Amino acid sequence: MSTPCVGSLSAQRTLRNPLWRAAASAPMRVSFAGGGSDLPGVARQDGGRVVGAAIDLRARVVVEPFDRGWVRIELAARGQRQRPAEGAVAGDAGTRSAGVEGAAAGDAGAGAPRILTRRRADPPRDDHAFRLIEATLSAAGVADGVALRVESETSPGAGLGGSASVAVAALFALRASVGEAAAPEDLAREAVAIERERLGNACGAQDQVFAALGGLLDLAFDARGCSGARALAIGCPELVPALSAGLLLVDTSVRRVSGEVLDRMDAGAASEAKGELVAAAGEVARGFEIGSLALVLSGMRRGAAAKVRLSEAASAIALSLQQRLDGLGVEVLRMCGAGGGGHILVWAPPERHARILDALGPCLVRRPALGVAGVRLDPA
Repeated sequence: MSTPCVGSLSAQRTLRNPLWRAAASAPMRVSFAGGGSDLPGVARQDGGRVVGAAIDLRARVVVEPFDRGWVRIELAARGQRQRPAEGAVAGDAGTRSAGVEGAAAGDAGAGAPRILTRRRADPPRDDHAFRLIEATLSAAGVADGVALRVESETSPGAGLGGSASVAVAALFALRASVGEAAAPEDLAREAVAIERERLGNACGAQDQVFAALGGLLDLAFDARGCSGARALAIGCPELVPALSAGLLLVDTSVRRVSGEVLDRMDAGAASEAKGELVAAAGEVARGFEIGSLALVLSGMRRGAAAKVRLSEAASAIALSLQQRLDGLGVEVLRMCGAGGGGHILVWAPPERHARILDALGPCLVRRPALGVAGVRLDPA
């Protein structure tokens, strides 16, 4: 079934305070092909298409009542996790990515969380780390006598849609804290509108949809956002396990702001690459439908090449890593998200992984599980 997730924010709500504690989490994502065609300026011309999956890295938001007249926001320290990341196969979250040429240390490791406590009447904090949460509190209308804590298995700027996961989880937890239900499609729509209307970011809309709906999805886009979302047709039950078994997510340890990377992209290059991005997404979707891993990988390679044409500068770290891993049997290698840092997606048959991991050195590498559940309430 096609599910649209477009529209603007609802009318301003009456200011409320939480009635009880609520916790929610939402997954991050990897796109197999089409990423970049969901950007408003690109999707405006004949539409965009992204095929990808929600993965088992999640952002968690806990909301609870606080002293009336006050707002408290807590952001877990960069690199801090509440439990070890599942699927981590090398290094740790604070390890410098020495195996990726051109990478610089991004996470300082676990430490004290960042905490903002302000009076309700004070202006929202405009510092980048808090802007998204401040805008989400305002949009939800739950902005008095509230404490909100963000916990994430990656630090900001990781290229896996973590900011969207935080926004979707926060909206769900805030709604639950005042006894409101929320449909996943509405959460995705509101999270996109927060980024675009309140924060002024010309962002895509795939991250929010994967965070809200989860699963393996085939998404269509127009200038407003996601105009349709459907579960991928899977023609062979062995396909997804085989694809998942070969995937590695390589953390470059470089953190960046995706909007700043996108602002540096050439509009002409984006328009030229758009047709290939969409065609690659169609090839991947067809591969899933007929149960052909070879066709899925072919579409992923096509999409990776199109992303390089979209912005060679944003793919520079991936191109450097590709040279480093040359001859080791890597079949797909591409930047995740907007590029410029974050994570690099690598696919190779599992029997080749040992040599690849040796060549990568002491950087963090994850094996993501694909198609996990979307936003959900967690035990409070």
